[in-house]
Amino acid sequence: MKVNVKEENSKILAIMNSYVRAFEMAEANLMQSLHWIDDPNFTEIEDHISEPFAREGFLSIMIWIEKHGKPGKKMRFYDIKVNMLSPRIAYVIALQEIRPSEGCGETSTSRVSLVFLKKANEWKIIHGHFSPMPK
Repeated sequence: MKVNVKEENSKILAIMNSYVRAFEMAEANLMQSLHWIDDPNFTEIEDHISEPFAREGFLSIMIWIEKHGKPGKKMRFYDIKVNMLSPRIAYVIALQEIRPSEGCGETSTSRVSLVFLKKANEWKIIHGHFSPMPK
C-alpha cells in the first residue's frame, strides 16, 4: 500500500490543531475524540502526573475539565516533526508552550511525543508523553 506522506502529515497536523483548539476552549469532548482511549494500548504520561495512565485516568482529567475548565489559556505546538513509521503508525515530536490566562501564573514549555494510530482511515493519538523543559 503506497502512502501519500504529505497527505497523511496534513491529517496529523490537523489533529494537532484540533488539540490546541480543544485545550484553549476547554472542550473535553473534542479532546477525547482525538484519542483512541478505548484501545487497550492507549497510555499517556503528563508532565504534572507522576505515573503513566490509561483510559480511566484520561477520563478523570476530561471530567475535571468539564466541571472546572475555562477557556482562556493559550497553547501552541512548535518545532513539530511528523515521522511516518508505517501506513498506520506515525509519531510527532514537538515543543508545547502553555500561556496562562491574563495575570494567572507563568508560561510553561514541555517536550512532547505523540504516537498516532490509523484505524479505519482515521488517525488518533494512541500515546502521549509530555515532559517539562528544565528551567
